[in-house]
Amino acid sequence: MNFGDRPDAGGFIGRLVRGGRDFFACIFGRLTGSVNLREKLVLIDNDELLLVWESRLRAQRVAKEEEAWDRFERAYGRGSPQVTEAFIKWQEQLYAYIEREKERFLKQRQGSRQALAILIHSGVRTVCVTKGAKPYTQKCFDLVGLSPTITDIYAPAPGRRDKRFMDAVVDHGKLESCVCLRDTVIVGHDLDNDMAWDLVPARGEANDGRAPVFILFDTLVFDRDVDDPLDALPEIMVFLARRGGNDFLRGFRSIITRRRVTTRNYSFNVVLYSHPKRADKARIPIICNIKRNGASGGKQQMYARS
Repeated sequence: MNFGDRPDAGGFIGRLVRGGRDFFACIFGRLTGSVNLREKLVLIDNDELLLVWESRLRAQRVAKEEEAWDRFERAYGRGSPQVTEAFIKWQEQLYAYIEREKERFLKQRQGSRQALAILIHSGVRTVCVTKGAKPYTQKCFDLVGLSPTITDIYAPAPGRRDKRFMDAVVDHGKLESCVCLRDTVIVGHDLDNDMAWDLVPARGEANDGRAPVFILFDTLVFDRDVDDPLDALPEIMVFLARRGGNDFLRGFRSIITRRRVTTRNYSFNVVLYSHPKRADKARIPIICNIKRNGASGGKQQMYARS
């Protein structure tokens, strides 16, 4: 779906006004080095990134969720809103168990509350985009104390299980592709499922790299810390905004020739990546292999330059 297909995408005068405002804001930012994160948008995953589960119990939970969803689809028909209604009621039982056993197998990622609070205070909209039901996700955020730092939760439409990235960016005012790419970052741990593929254009030289910047964090194993707590996120976003004159994608492009980038507390790789399972899509801008400065160990580089 293209941004222009939306009926509320704005007329010529509106686009002209926004274009002039954005141009002068960009020039001012590049000349002064100032950063304005107000109205920026973070689309962020929850499971294994914000909400961290003990692996064995998570596997059991996911299996039971899939089994329940399939059962309700057989009962009510695929795509029926009744599937979601039944699934939400079923999840109430699951949540009661999670609430009782929270300390045993559910926690938040290191640095997540502080990082998201910084972003909220800076005017950033932190939007969780999930395949799960919104009431269940909200309650899990309540359990670990993250709810005050989440602006919104986008769950699938009734009867569906796909993530609503396009709805999230449009509803939050990013009505045109250039505005979305300037103001939006995607944050996840799984490129297959956490990237907003509906915001990535078709493969082609003119489209190369024209997608929201994806910031890839390691999965946080329940009983082991990693080198990239979420407090790296505000630092990386400020760095990109400063480099790009408050334009995330322009900031990314300004450092694409550097194999390893270092900020005050972190370093990371910058790559344009062609996903082998999405040969129909343009290469996407990725920040990955995030490491705290001075940290040892870690994985080998996850994505080579394509």
